[in-house]
Amino acid sequence: MKQLKIYFTSDLHGYVYPTDYTDRTEKPMGILNILSNYEKDGNTLIIDGGDTIQGSPFMTFLSSQSLKNHPLAHVMNEGGYDYVTLGNHEFNYGYDYLKSYLTNLNAKCLCANVIDRTDELPLFASDVKVMENGLKVGIIGFTTDFIPIWEKAHNLENFEVRDTFSSIQAIHDELKPQVDVLIGVYHGGFEYDLATHEQLSTSSENIAYKICKELAFDVLLTGHQHIPLKNHDLFGTHVVQPPHNASQYAQINLTFDEGQCQITSDLKPAGNTPTPALYEALLPLQQQVQTWLDEPAGFLNQPLQPDERITMATEGSLLANFINQIQLEASGADLSCTSFANVVKGFNEKVTVRDIVSTYVYPNTLVVLEVTGAVLKEALEVCASYIHYENNELSVSRRFLQPKVAHYNYDFFSNVFYTFDLTQPVGSRVVSMRIHDKDVQPTDRFSLVMNNYRASGVGGYECLRGCKVLKEIPIEMTEIIIDYFIKHQHVTVDDRSFIHVIK
Repeated sequence: MKQLKIYFTSDLHGYVYPTDYTDRTEKPMGILNILSNYEKDGNTLIIDGGDTIQGSPFMTFLSSQSLKNHPLAHVMNEGGYDYVTLGNHEFNYGYDYLKSYLTNLNAKCLCANVIDRTDELPLFASDVKVMENGLKVGIIGFTTDFIPIWEKAHNLENFEVRDTFSSIQAIHDELKPQVDVLIGVYHGGFEYDLATHEQLSTSSENIAYKICKELAFDVLLTGHQHIPLKNHDLFGTHVVQPPHNASQYAQINLTFDEGQCQITSDLKPAGNTPTPALYEALLPLQQQVQTWLDEPAGFLNQPLQPDERITMATEGSLLANFINQIQLEASGADLSCTSFANVVKGFNEKVTVRDIVSTYVYPNTLVVLEVTGAVLKEALEVCASYIHYENNELSVSRRFLQPKVAHYNYDFFSNVFYTFDLTQPVGSRVVSMRIHDKDVQPTDRFSLVMNNYRASGVGGYECLRGCKVLKEIPIEMTEIIIDYFIKHQHVTVDDRSFIHVIK
C-alpha cells in the first residue's frame, strides 16, 4: 500500500497577502496563508493550476515594473511547489512578464498545448515522478485553447496555442501504462452539469467532462471556472476545483494498493496564519502597493455604487454609463458598451486608485468595431437573454450562472436607447433601438467601442467576430480611467437612462 498527498491551488490571481485590497483590512485569504497549511514530505506533491500572476492590485502594480525575477516565483519556491500549468491570464502582461515568473520558478511548468517558439521558457508537456515510497506518478498539464480568442495578438507572438484534447491524447495514451497514477492538471472546467449531466456549453473553452469520459486520468485537477468542487468522481476520474483568489486550497489523499486507487479530497480554508518569513520579506513591496492604491485620482459629482444584478440589467447603471463615457472619449466612437466583473466595488465621490483597480479588475484594452444595425440588435438580444421573466418575477437567466457565473457577459450600452420586451421569446426581445432620435435600420453603420475580450466575440457575441476593426487602443482600461481623471479632475457622470423594459 502506497499513499500520495496532493495540495492543489488554482486561480490564485496574485492574491499574495491576506487582503482583497478593497481596504487595508486583513482577511482569511492569500497565498501566504495557504502556504502555512502545507505539510510536505517525500510522498507529497504541491501543484498549481494557473491564472497565478494576474488579477490582484498587487499584480497590477508589478506589471508596471521592470521585473527580472517575479516575486511570486519566490513565493511558490518557498511554498515547495512541484508543478504548475498556465492559465489564460498568464499571458495578459506579455512575454517578458511571464518569463520573469517561469524562469525563476523551481516547479516544472507543464502545459502540453502551449508551444514557446523561442524555446526560452522552461515549458514541458508532462513528467513522471517516482515518490519516496516508490509510487510512480505521471503528470500532464494543459490549458484552455480559447487563449488566442481572448488574448491580445502581440502577447502571443512567441506562442502557439494548440487544441487541448488532441494535444494530450497521445501523451495520455503513452504515459498511462507506464505509471501507477496519472494526474491531469487542467486550466479549464466543465461543459456539463455534474449533477444532472446536462450539456451547458458546446464550445471548447471547457472540456473537462469530455476528458473524463474519453480518457482515463486517475485525478483531474481543474480550474478556470472558480467553482468549488471536491470529492467527486466522474467516469472513474476523481475531479477537484478550488475557488479563486486564494480563499481555499484542495487536499487530495490517494491510496494505491494492488493496482487500485482510493481517492478522497477536500477544500480547506486559507486560514489566518501567513508564512512569517515571506510576509516580512515582501512587506516593503506590499506597502508600496498599498500607498499607490490610496493615491487620489479624481472626483465625481455623485457616488457610483453597483446595485443588484437584475436591477442594473433592467434599469441601467450610472457606473456603467461612467465607464462608457470614458471609452467614448478615448475612442471617438459613436457607441460604447461595457460590462462588470462578477464582483465590482464601485466609486464614492472621491475616487482613489484603489477604487479603480478594485472596480475594473481586468487588464482589458479597447477595440472599435464597425457594426450594422442588424449586428447591434443581435448583441442586444444577448443582453436581453440575461433576464429571466416568469410569473411577473425577474431573475438572472441560468445560462449566465452555469456552468460558471458570468455576469461579465451582460453588456451595458451608451448612446443608443433600446427597449426589451420581456413578454417576447428570447431572441426576439429587442423591439426598439434609437440613435439621435431616429430608429436604427438594419443597414445603418456605427462605430462601437468595447473591451478586447468582448471584441473577440466570446460570451455569446459571435455576431461581433466578422465586424471590421476600425481602431485598437493598446492601453489597459485602468490606465485609461486614471488618465481620464488626470484630464477631468471633477467629473459629471452621464445620467441618461438608455434601457427601457416592457413586462
